[in-house]
Amino acid sequence: MSPRLGTDAVRLWAFRIIGTLLFAMLGFRLFHLQVLHSEEYREKADSNRFRIIEIPAPRGAMRDRHNRLLVTNRPAYSCYGVPRELWRDKRSMELLEQILGFTEGFLPQELRPNRGTFAPVRIKRDLSFEELSKFEELRDLIPGAFLEMEQKRAYPDRLAPHAIGYVSEISKEELSRWPGLEMGDLVGKRGLERLHDAELRGRNGRRVSVVNAHGQEVGAVERLRRVEPIPGRELWLTLDLELQALAESLLVGKIGAIAAMDVRTGGILALASAPSYDPNIFAGRVNVSEWNVLLEDPSKPMLNRAVQTMYPPGSTIKMAMLLEGLESEAVTPEWSIHCPGHFTFGNRTFKCWRKGGHGRVSALTAIEASCDVYFYRLGLLIGVDGVHRAMSRFHLGRLTGIDQTSEAEGLAPSEAYYNKRYGPRGWTKGFILSIAIGQGEVLVTPVQMCAYAAAAADGKVWRQPHLVRAIYDPVTGKVATPPPPTDEPLNASAENIALIREGMRRVVWGESGTARGQRNQEVHIAGKTGTAQNAHGDDHAWFVGFAPVEDPIIATCVLVEFGEHGSSAAAPLSNLLMRRYVLAERGVEPGLALAGDSH
Repeated sequence: MSPRLGTDAVRLWAFRIIGTLLFAMLGFRLFHLQVLHSEEYREKADSNRFRIIEIPAPRGAMRDRHNRLLVTNRPAYSCYGVPRELWRDKRSMELLEQILGFTEGFLPQELRPNRGTFAPVRIKRDLSFEELSKFEELRDLIPGAFLEMEQKRAYPDRLAPHAIGYVSEISKEELSRWPGLEMGDLVGKRGLERLHDAELRGRNGRRVSVVNAHGQEVGAVERLRRVEPIPGRELWLTLDLELQALAESLLVGKIGAIAAMDVRTGGILALASAPSYDPNIFAGRVNVSEWNVLLEDPSKPMLNRAVQTMYPPGSTIKMAMLLEGLESEAVTPEWSIHCPGHFTFGNRTFKCWRKGGHGRVSALTAIEASCDVYFYRLGLLIGVDGVHRAMSRFHLGRLTGIDQTSEAEGLAPSEAYYNKRYGPRGWTKGFILSIAIGQGEVLVTPVQMCAYAAAAADGKVWRQPHLVRAIYDPVTGKVATPPPPTDEPLNASAENIALIREGMRRVVWGESGTARGQRNQEVHIAGKTGTAQNAHGDDHAWFVGFAPVEDPIIATCVLVEFGEHGSSAAAPLSNLLMRRYVLAERGVEPGLALAGDSH
């Protein structure tokens, strides 16, 4: 055999061996793909051909007591992206950043955790008309992005933002506490949106679309692939849209709070805090600059002053003090004192607000003219624990349990409180003189004071303030009623209650009444003015009241920070609010009825 033939034979065998190995490797690869990992690669193929898109559930609306919309949803376009497709096309990401107004480098940072996935992620909500136009013009250059129509939370009249709250994207901290949710989901952050988030949220659906090689949608797979979202349930509130709007308008340019309540049910008719904010700015991803402006505003527009802020009640506390004195028999309706304009206790002199004094003062006159000296003397008779009992009867200095987030408790001091804070010998009876007239270490919230006025108007029961009257399921049509509010008896005699109510009537209708400027024959109101001392500026102004005197249906509390005098800064607002409501309930056109007002 020639050397050449031997070499050719070796080469032939080498080719055969190499060929066999190549076919074996190819066969093994096919076996690996089609048998061992067939399901995995089928899913990957599907993910390139099919796109699963979540359909967010419409969040439940909120309606006022007449079923008028306070909170709803509106159509809006969101931009979604497929992380893997965008990640491998840096030019697409840069172009998308320009269209959506993002800073350079935002999208790579945003998409990095999911860069290997085909599952779409929401990049931006509620695109503007300009952004939509640019996207449609350049969409062929961004195959990894697409638009989806969704429902965005909307607060059309921007009413009651502190009570209603707002929604925003879930935080990482919340994500760990709320299983089943994902980054980008909207959740309630404050107020009713937060407290009733589970009912309002509903359940998301999904749809599957067919996409081409460029990631563009070319059809939909409807059969067995589409799951319709289940809308969230609606909250039917006790708020009155028109009364809420009026309350907020009365606080424009002021710092303070207004609460109005149905005496018969405890339902909150209006809950306003000023200054305020627009909840629409939070209905998606929060703009950092807008958020910082709100947080750094010294007037604290995000603070719900009606529920979260505590103030000394000033003279508005005096009805509670008198009722405790009468119920404990420390005084009688006829018991009287002489007010020279001051009261000396130990080596200190405590002044009455009226320098010249009130002369001879009995129970009714003490409320009508708001005599401080009378209540200094009464406070010494009932003691610190008597003051505590007086406040506790009306839930003052205690949580009301209103359906709001972060309610402040307030403070109703007692001997135990003073002993704990100052030691048994660290305080004197002189402390009583301040708290007996609603100054010093006694703190309440406006919503507590509104419920207090409502209880005085009712005469028998303290009713728990609340905002939700029913929860409606639009899918089943069923209406669920929340658990009944906790109401508590006042445990006071009808005669003594009648006396403090008469005192409140005289505040407006008596010759010496501190709110006599609020008289109007159309609607008879009753109430009590108050001025709370403020170490940081002008005094705060209070007014609590109810109307009509003959058969009360509404109670109000108005607090104006730095307003100085309740009679001039707070009482007129309460008067207008109550009269507007009572006349509307009577079927009288408010605009016509108030046109010829005189005070």
